Formats: sequence, structure tokens, C-alpha cells
Amino acid sequence: MKKKTFKFENIMFFLLVIFLAVHFKFFENTYIILKSDYHQRLTSNYGYCEKNSYGFIKYIEDKYKLKKNIKIINDESFPLSDGFIYKPKKDYYKNLIILINYNEMNSSIDLKKYNILEKYKNCFYLKLK
Repeated sequence: MKKKTFKFENIMFFLLVIFLAVHFKFFENTYIILKSDYHQRLTSNYGYCEKNSYGFIKYIEDKYKLKKNIKIINDESFPLSDGFIYKPKKDYYKNLIILINYNEMNSSIDLKKYNILEKYKNCFYLKLK
């Protein structure tokens, strides 16, 4: 009967796998994926009314049942948020915009020209007057 022995290569491979799993937070990431649904994970990464404001944009889309694309303006320097709710081969609303991370001091948008349909902190859903 042969005895099974652990070879040095097998032990090193096992340690390497454990090290990589810990380094890339495999266990933590697996827990987060199993615990949170898709929209919670996107909101925690892209923010509700900060950063790219995924949560606010998704809230507006769900509440108002947008049939077309809508122009999204971010007053801070973040990548465009249009991709969250972009609908291919659809036009844009002419009189509706979503304004996120509004900064009164250096904004390109004058709120006096718009009716505020929805507001949460510094995020706005606006309709042209």
C-alpha cells in the first residue's frame, strides 16, 4: 500500500491559490454578490446622488416610466451616466433633463429656466418652462 505524501509543489500551489483568493477579496466579493441584488450593488458603487448617481437616475426612470432617452448632465467631472438607462434607436426628450451633482457656483444650467419635477439633495429632474 502506497502512502500519499504532500509534494512541495502541491503545497506551494495551494498557498498561491489561498494568497490570490485573499488578495483579490474573493470571499468578500462572493458574499457581497450573494447578499445584495444588482441594483443595490450598482447604487453602492455609483452612488444615489453623488458620483455618477445611478440610484437617482434609476429612480426617475422607474417612477416616470421614461419611453425615450433623457439628457443627463453631471456638474462634476465624472464619466457620462447616460449608459445606465440608454435605449438604442430611441430619440431624446427635448424638454426634460436630469441634472446630477448640481453646483450653484459654477453650473452651466440655470435652474430659473426649468420647472423642478423631482429633487433629492443636489440632483434634479427638470422640465423646460
